[in-house]
Amino acid sequence: KLVFAEGIGDSMAPTITSNDLLLIDRSQESLTMGDQIWACSFGGVGMVKRLRPRPDGSVAILSDNPNVPDDRAVDEELFLIGRVVAKVSKL
Repeated sequence: KLVFAEGIGDSMAPTITSNDLLLIDRSQESLTMGDQIWACSFGGVGMVKRLRPRPDGSVAILSDNPNVPDDRAVDEELFLIGRVVAKVSKL
């Protein structure tokens, strides 16, 4: 259940940049620890983001790039695809 995907955009920079190769573990399907990086779909849009469960049951959707605002998912808005477990960067 391991798949590769390519990073696109700069919302997770400097942690993940465009063209980084990401290894995603699709066997990890539940958010049990905060501040890990996940491949997910939010409102039908695919993304790679840092996720943090909140006490009220919502999930904070965080970008590592300080210029990108945080978001918040409630109810069934967020679908987890898998956890990003590694990246390969070009030199």
